Amino acid sequence: MILAPDVLPAVIGGAVVVLAVGLWLIGRGIEHRRREALEQYALVRGYRFERERRGGEQELESALQLFKTGHSRRWGYTLVGRVNSRACTVFEYRYVTGSGKNSNTHRCAVMLWEADGAALPAFTLTPEGFLDRVGQLFGMQDFDFLEDREFSNAYRLRGPDEAAVRALFTPKRRAVLAAASGQHVMGSGRYLIWWRSGRLPGPERLDQFLADGDQVRRQFLDA
Repeated sequence: MILAPDVLPAVIGGAVVVLAVGLWLIGRGIEHRRREALEQYALVRGYRFERERRGGEQELESALQLFKTGHSRRWGYTLVGRVNSRACTVFEYRYVTGSGKNSNTHRCAVMLWEADGAALPAFTLTPEGFLDRVGQLFGMQDFDFLEDREFSNAYRLRGPDEAAVRALFTPKRRAVLAAASGQHVMGSGRYLIWWRSGRLPGPERLDQFLADGDQVRRQFLDA
C-alpha cells in the first residue's frame, strides 16, 4: 500500500511517539527492578531504605560544597545503617550545572559519615585532570606537595584554610590515597563524604563499593 504524501508525516510521527513511549516503559521497568533489588539488599543487610530524601542536601550545603553546587538537586535512593560498626548514610545524588543545551546532569553515589567530636578542616579532594592543570595556570586553587609529586599529580586538593588542609594530608594519608587513585573526598567539621560518579551499584557490587569507601573513611576518622 502506498501512503498519500500528506498522510506519511502523521504515520512517521505516530511511530516516533509509540517508540518513545515504549522506551519510557522499558526504562521504568528497569528502574523498578533496580529499586526492588536495592530494597532487598537493605532488608538482608539490616539497612533502612528510603526512596528519596527531599531537601536532605539543605542541611549539608553550608558545610559541604557538593551540596550547593548547581541546581535541580535531588537526593535519591538511600540506605542508612552501619558499615564496619560506623554509622553511615549511602545514597544517590544528582545535580545539574548550566542550562538549556549547555546543561549537564551529574550523578554521584555517595557515602556520608557524621562523627561527633571530629573537627575536619574544610577540604575537597578530586582526581586531577588536564583541565585542572590548565586552570592552575590561571590561578585555580590546588595545594601541591613539592616533596610528593605522585600525590600532587594525581589529585587536586583545595580548601579555605591551606595550612590546616596541608596539615591534615600527612605523608601517610597521601601515600594511601596516591595508591588508590581516583578518589573523591570532601570534609568539613564533623562531616566526611566519599563518592564516585554514577548511580549506586547493584547488590552484586555494592559490598565492594561500601568497603572501598570505608577504607577512605578510616584515613580521616580513625587515623
